[in-house]
Amino acid sequence: MLTISNPLFAGQARSYHQKEFTAKEQNYWSRRGVVAGEWQGRLAAQLGLARTVSAEDFAKLSHGQHPQTGEQVVRQRASYEHQDAAGNNLKMMEHRAGWDATCSAPRSVSLTPLVGTDQRVREAHRESVGVALGPFEHRTQARIGGNHPPEATGKFIAATFECDTARPVDGHVAPQLRARGVVSDITERDNGQPRAIQPQSLAWQQFATAVCQSELTNRMRQLGYEITAGRSGAPETKGYTAGYLDISSPRSQQIREYLERTDRSGRETAETAAHSARDHKEIHSPREVIAAHRKLAAKFG
Repeated sequence: MLTISNPLFAGQARSYHQKEFTAKEQNYWSRRGVVAGEWQGRLAAQLGLARTVSAEDFAKLSHGQHPQTGEQVVRQRASYEHQDAAGNNLKMMEHRAGWDATCSAPRSVSLTPLVGTDQRVREAHRESVGVALGPFEHRTQARIGGNHPPEATGKFIAATFECDTARPVDGHVAPQLRARGVVSDITERDNGQPRAIQPQSLAWQQFATAVCQSELTNRMRQLGYEITAGRSGAPETKGYTAGYLDISSPRSQQIREYLERTDRSGRETAETAAHSARDHKEIHSPREVIAAHRKLAAKFG
């Protein structure tokens, strides 16, 4: 399922890049160690970005700058405070760097390549996410300002990263295959003028989710797996018991318990719970993590 965050400020985006996207504790199952990430989107090539995401290019785009020249292509706004008519102090937000987009694989799909050995499934998920980005990008619009309507551009830049680890719960590190990326707040009009993105043009999560699920279902079946429709139509690999899936999903259970304890519901509340109820990321060796999960899998046959 694809989810889009609230806007990220420049400082938040850089922190995400360092602590969330490229840290080794996000990728216990990756043989490459620290994951660099890849640039996606039609605008990436136009701005001369190489395939691999560098911290320098990422930082420049977070501040609305051209990655090659450092030129300010999207006007940067610093945060400031002012008083309204009632005398209340109001803080205006700083420059909007972009949005964090996450596409998570269903639990059974995550377990198949991460605890199992079929890396073709990991590639199938990666390819499905790539296909889903196409129509998502196609609907991008430029924010013109004033009373002018937004202008369709059909292009953006996204720094994408593949993570394979959920946050630990009581020391348990669960496998969770997901693609994460930051869509930079920059697009380009037909006349070549850079503009900020119209935020409402990114409100196509459900459509992109449907595309990704359909692509993943087809690819999994081509690999010989029997697929059933799970929650919200998500493809689930047949053959796993409910007990094994539940015990392999302590993070989901932690969030559900938080919602029940606070008597709340809804997608935004669930996102808040995901931040409020999370444990600190612990660093274990890949060998320890994989051994523990294969031992758990063996108990469930």
